[in-house]
Amino acid sequence: MLRRANVGESSGIPRPASKRAIRVPQARLIFEMDGIAGYARTSRIGVRPHCSESASLLKKIGTVVATIALLNAQGVCAATIQSSRPPYVASISGDALTAITIAPQALKLDMNARNSIRSETGDFKPARYSFPDARVPSSVLRRLTDIYRYDRRRDVPIVSSGGDWVVAEYFAANSHSPAVRFRLLGKRVQRQERLDHAGRTTKLVVVGWANMSARDDNNDNDYADLSALGPHPAWIRVFDVSRDGKQTLVALAWRKRAFTKSPESDDEPADADLAFGTPGGTLKWRTKAEFLKANGIDLNAESLSGKR
Repeated sequence: MLRRANVGESSGIPRPASKRAIRVPQARLIFEMDGIAGYARTSRIGVRPHCSESASLLKKIGTVVATIALLNAQGVCAATIQSSRPPYVASISGDALTAITIAPQALKLDMNARNSIRSETGDFKPARYSFPDARVPSSVLRRLTDIYRYDRRRDVPIVSSGGDWVVAEYFAANSHSPAVRFRLLGKRVQRQERLDHAGRTTKLVVVGWANMSARDDNNDNDYADLSALGPHPAWIRVFDVSRDGKQTLVALAWRKRAFTKSPESDDEPADADLAFGTPGGTLKWRTKAEFLKANGIDLNAESLSGKR
């Protein structure tokens, strides 16, 4: 429930003389909202008149715990809304939803075996949706399943501490099968999957030092053991994936020379140190750019923005 609170000296804000006075730039509206167990019973929210769309929205959605509304550098209202029923934290800009973090069961049609990660307590880890190539009206907060109608990126943290190690997917509007899936550490791609319309992986790209003969992307490599990496360690491996999930190594980027000291798993090599070719060691591509293009490798994860 959202209601107008008393505006007076206790809030440190002068009481407006009339409704018209509320519209001047210096004025603010103060709202109180009922909280829930585990939170303070009420929360006060300052909403600038330029952000009146935030106040209007709050009146129409469910129980809200807190919100912060500010004007950004472009003079557009940027607000964060925290709701308790249903639980989510949403970011809006003007009248558009830009991101929302939510329990994945609220949008369960987007859940699959690879993106549904449980915490130590057995609960599913929250999903963060963003909309890099779609304008999503904030009115979807009244009915969250309307989010399905838009192109969207979905991120889930791999470890309970959250952070920037995530499984990230891109869904086209009205689809519940991701077009692409990445495992990212910050902005660095560790793994890329290309999927068909049914959500089945058809191609897999794995980035990180491994033995050139390694066939399984789940192979645990001991980077401290230089002999395990062999004379020409692979940096990028490309697998075709059959309908029954069998992986076949089809292309690699490998180091021209053996390491003289143990590498870090995420030490990116210089392009000049790499050769690009087939599992048999035959050179096929002259440059990294040719290798990436031929194999559909997206090291910048641009396809998470709908750009590819």
